[in-house]
Amino acid sequence: MTSGAPVRSRLQATLGPTPPPPPGFRLFTGDDVPALAALMWDAYRGTPDEADVGDLPGAVREVHLTLAGEYGTFLGTASFVSEYEGRPVGAALVTLYRDLPLLAFLFTAPAHAGRGLGRGLVQAVMHALAEQGHDTLTLAVTRRNHRARRLYGHLGFVEVA
Repeated sequence: MTSGAPVRSRLQATLGPTPPPPPGFRLFTGDDVPALAALMWDAYRGTPDEADVGDLPGAVREVHLTLAGEYGTFLGTASFVSEYEGRPVGAALVTLYRDLPLLAFLFTAPAHAGRGLGRGLVQAVMHALAEQGHDTLTLAVTRRNHRARRLYGHLGFVEVA
């Protein structure tokens, strides 16, 4: 391989009945964009996925590209934000890519990592998608991102490619 791009696996979960998210999780709104870009950069720094974002302007670009349809049609009705004291501390951004819901981005503030926010965000997404009649959620995860892979495994995702 001549490229320095991270190697990713495609994971998929079958959606079934999922309880609604606990308090502190809400649907994404356009007003979240500035805070989420800074949060994304903070979450990706020092991880195997840092190069995907690069820097704060790169995070701003990624959020805008996601909303503009670069990774499929943005699904605001299945994208969630986690808040702490009224400020976003995590987000799950979902698109419809090749007719399947795709968890395009999941990130939490490092100061709030390990508190179940990522799990809660994915569960909120899964609940919303199941309620909307979808039966599958897909995502791509960097193979070296062991923490994310562990989370997705606990949530029922299996490697499909």
